[in-house]
Amino acid sequence: MLVAAPLVGAQTAHAQYPPAPPSLTLSATTVTAGGTLDFRATGFAPQRRVTSSLDSDRIVLGRHQSDASGAAQATVTIPTRVRPGWHTFRLTARHPALTLTLSARIRVQAAVGQPGHDGHGGHGDDGHGDSAWYEPNRPERPAHGQDLAVTGGEKALAASGIAAALIVAGRGAMLAVRRRRSA
Repeated sequence: MLVAAPLVGAQTAHAQYPPAPPSLTLSATTVTAGGTLDFRATGFAPQRRVTSSLDSDRIVLGRHQSDASGAAQATVTIPTRVRPGWHTFRLTARHPALTLTLSARIRVQAAVGQPGHDGHGGHGDDGHGDSAWYEPNRPERPAHGQDLAVTGGEKALAASGIAAALIVAGRGAMLAVRRRRSA
């Protein structure tokens, strides 16, 4: 009976691992300045503060709280002062051991009556110097992985390399001391 009890608990824990990868879902990828954007994100630590921002203009849109499962969802307003064009919508949660950042590219259109609005349904200058509609396969659109989550893995790799170098140096010093004593 005592052997079966740990196995029952292991089945429940096994169902939770590996955890799902972090994700970010937006209600739209094109938003009018002054309009709202809904988001739902997963993968954060439970009960953590999550900051939403537009990185291209360094504008904080809001501060939110992840729930017990590490998910966060809210509606943010894109300020009317945001210039039309492509921007990076970013969610960041800082944790002592890990900072998780999720991001997605969005297109902000000028509000009616604001500079940049061309009078044709808000589809004006797309930030590339022309008045064409957005086409997903245009070569000007950034396609170098900006939508991937920043997990801090590169910092862990550097720290591991430094630790390995220190271990090797320490081992070399120990061998030198042994050789000196035996000589």
